Amino acid sequence: MANQEPTSGVVLFVDWLKNCGVQMGGRAVDIGSGKGRNTVYLAAQGFETFGLEYIQEAVNDSRQLAADRGVSDKAKFVLAEIDKPWDFEDDYFDVAIDSFASIDIETKAGREICRNEMYRTLKPGGYAFVNVCSADDEWEKELILKHPGLERNSTIWPGTGKFQKDYDDEELKEFYGSFKLLELRTIQKQAHKLGRDGTATNLWLILQK
Repeated sequence: MANQEPTSGVVLFVDWLKNCGVQMGGRAVDIGSGKGRNTVYLAAQGFETFGLEYIQEAVNDSRQLAADRGVSDKAKFVLAEIDKPWDFEDDYFDVAIDSFASIDIETKAGREICRNEMYRTLKPGGYAFVNVCSADDEWEKELILKHPGLERNSTIWPGTGKFQKDYDDEELKEFYGSFKLLELRTIQKQAHKLGRDGTATNLWLILQK
């Protein structure tokens, strides 16, 4: 069974909001929501949360998880591609999260659309959270060297052919330069990937419109 608990980065982001005195409520968007674990978590915190996901089966699983957790009234799932214009008004969301979602978009132009839509649909003063893999991650560094994608700090995963875009600090700051940067952390934790244990290195970013 897939992990149904929220990612640690999103939990840390919600704790950050609470510590800053941000009221839990309003509207949130979970960009690339997968099977809904982060959407459901934000809904349980009081946000009317919209999960954007392009795989129908994942949307179905997400709706079931929301029902099981008793938050179907606040967790809403939309079949959508995050690298296309979103069907939401300007200044609609109070909070946006991108937890390792846009890094799978295969073109820079597509990632720019996703970023621009996040900015457009956030309210002035709204908060955005972005979690990405660092180019200094021990597995990613190896993959970038041995299986590089066409872009800097990108890779094509062996066996799956999946594209992934990683970042260093300066590249991430530049990409999200239209936002106000509130915090950027390098977070390391023990992980198991590609058949071995090691230390995962991720970049954790909080932005404001």
